[in-house]
Amino acid sequence: MGKILKGRGVNVGYIKPIESGGVEDTTYAKTELELSEDLAVLNPINLKNPLSPNIAAAVEDVEIDIDKIKESFQKLKESHEYLIVEGAGGVCVPIKSDYLMADLIKDLNLPCVLVSRPDLGTINHTILSVEYLRNKGILVKGVIINCIDELKDIPYYEETFNAIEEFGHVEIIGVVKNKDDYSINIDKLL
Repeated sequence: MGKILKGRGVNVGYIKPIESGGVEDTTYAKTELELSEDLAVLNPINLKNPLSPNIAAAVEDVEIDIDKIKESFQKLKESHEYLIVEGAGGVCVPIKSDYLMADLIKDLNLPCVLVSRPDLGTINHTILSVEYLRNKGILVKGVIINCIDELKDIPYYEETFNAIEEFGHVEIIGVVKNKDDYSINIDKLL
């Protein structure tokens, strides 16, 4: 998505406010988008353990500083025309006590593109997530299906996608088969 926007001449930035279990996502995005900012700005909260942020922070005995996230976000927002903000673990993943990923989305005043998987269980997961975001007052711009398995190996995936759109009242704006094979309606993101 970022490379497509960059190819259109858009000054694209990236932030992963919280990453646990390493810096692979942030490092990949930094390289792909040729970003100059330090990893500590692109990923202000990094936790070593591959756990939900609240659990990783407890295990590591650290306090997650939301203001630090907001500072990095603001700095990046000021220097980029379009900023991709990548969540961690889903909209209802706890960041800290009484504060979920959706609360961060709301506090940063962001619209949301929900990334879902294509296999069994995704209709329920996707529609519940869309409804949760809407109930929080967050605009859901659409859904991108991110494939782990080959689509041809998933029975009736087209019907699954149709059900998400029909019952979730949300558009599937893209399908990512792998990092080199994807189709995303970028105009829906702008």
